[in-house]
Amino acid sequence: MRILITGGLGFIGSHLGDALSAQGNEVINYDLKNGNDILDLKNLKEKAKGVSGIIHFAAMQRVISGFRKPFEAIEHNIMGLSNVLQVAQENNAWVLFGSSKTVYGQPKKLPVKEEDEKNPTNIYSLTKLVSEHILRDFCKNYGLRAAVVRFSTIFGSERDLLDRAIPTFMYKSINNIDLIVEDPERTLDPVFIDDLIPALTNIVGLLAKSEKGFFDDFNAVSSQPIKISEIVNAILKVASSRANIIGTKPPRSYDFGAYAGDNSKIQKLGFRATPLEPALKIYHQRMQAALAAGKYSKEEIDDMLRYYEK
Repeated sequence: MRILITGGLGFIGSHLGDALSAQGNEVINYDLKNGNDILDLKNLKEKAKGVSGIIHFAAMQRVISGFRKPFEAIEHNIMGLSNVLQVAQENNAWVLFGSSKTVYGQPKKLPVKEEDEKNPTNIYSLTKLVSEHILRDFCKNYGLRAAVVRFSTIFGSERDLLDRAIPTFMYKSINNIDLIVEDPERTLDPVFIDDLIPALTNIVGLLAKSEKGFFDDFNAVSSQPIKISEIVNAILKVASSRANIIGTKPPRSYDFGAYAGDNSKIQKLGFRATPLEPALKIYHQRMQAALAAGKYSKEEIDDMLRYYEK
C-alpha cells in the first residue's frame, strides 16, 4: 500500500511509519519538519496522489498549547482534518485518526469504554471530539472508511518531546535533578510505544479490508491506571536516582480529570500492555543512549528545564 502519514516525523508517526515500511508499504511522511504544512491543501493533494490510506496525526498537540493558542488549535486541528478528508475522498482512501483520551473530560465512571460520554474541558480536547464527529459523519453519509484511536500518555523512546511529563521525569532522574510534580494525585493510564505500534498496524490492515462507510474507534490504554506521583517514584527507582520530589503544583483550570481506560476492544486487534516498570527500564536505557549520542539539543533541554517558569 501507498500510505501518507501527516505528522509522520513525530513520535508516534515515525515509529508507525517504520513498522509499515518494514511490512513492505510505501510510506510518505508529510510533516512540518520536512516542509509540509497540513493547511497547504494544494501540496497535500500533490503528495497524496494514489494513496490507499492517510494516517492523520498532524495537529496542534497538547492541552496546554491549545489553551495558549485557541484559534490556531481550531485552524490546525479542524481545517487540517478538512484538508485530509478532501484528499481521502479524491483518492478513495481510508483514514486513521489520532485522537485523545482527553475527549472524555472528567469521566463519571472508570474505566472508560469507547461508548462512554465525552465531555471535553478544554479547546484542544474539543477540537479532537469535533474531528471524531466529522469523521463519523463522513463515513455515514459519504462512504469514507475511518478509524479513531484515542491515545493515552504514550511514552518510551527518545523521539518523544523532551518536555512532556514522563520524558521530563526520566531526564531529571538520570541527571539527579530534583523534581516539581504537577497534580501528583491524578491518575493516568500510560502506554508503552512498543505495545501501541503493532495494534496500529493491525488497525491499518483492518481499514485496508473495510467496505465503504466503515467506522470504528479504539481506546489505546494499558488498563493499568497509576497516579502521577507513583510514576515519578517508579522512574526514580529505575534510574537509581539521587533526585527528590521537592514540590508539587495544583491542576490547571483547563485540565482533564483522572483517567483509566478499558482496553478490551483494542486487545482484539493485538494490543498487549507491558507492565509499567519493565517498560520504564527499557525507556531508561533508550534515553541514556540518546543522551550519550547527543540527540537532544541544548534548546530542547533548556525549554524542558524552564517548564515551571512559563
